Amino acid sequence: MKNLGTYYGTTLLQEKDARNTNNKNKIELEYYRIKKHGFMLTKRKTFYGIAVVKKEYVEDKIKMEKNIINKITTSERKIVNIIEKLKKCKVTPVALEDVLTDLMKEPAFQGE
Repeated sequence: MKNLGTYYGTTLLQEKDARNTNNKNKIELEYYRIKKHGFMLTKRKTFYGIAVVKKEYVEDKIKMEKNIINKITTSERKIVNIIEKLKKCKVTPVALEDVLTDLMKEPAFQGE
């Protein structure tokens, strides 16, 4: 798999976390911090984003999903706090955009 950025951590999605499913497969969620350089008002800035990868182990295969959101913030501290919250809440790739939209409305995650 292509380099997704700086590995931040992994969490397991347990059967109790997927209450409305009958999924008995092992599922790992991996979180990555993405760092890209760009310009904002003619100044060079570092932008941070997030990648979430879901690995589901089905018999002898691995089913993978991923979602990448670039340029969320220019604050490394903020992106680390966001990733920590995502990891704690076991956010999957499919839910990443909606959860991130809601998180950015919380006072703790507003501003740089």
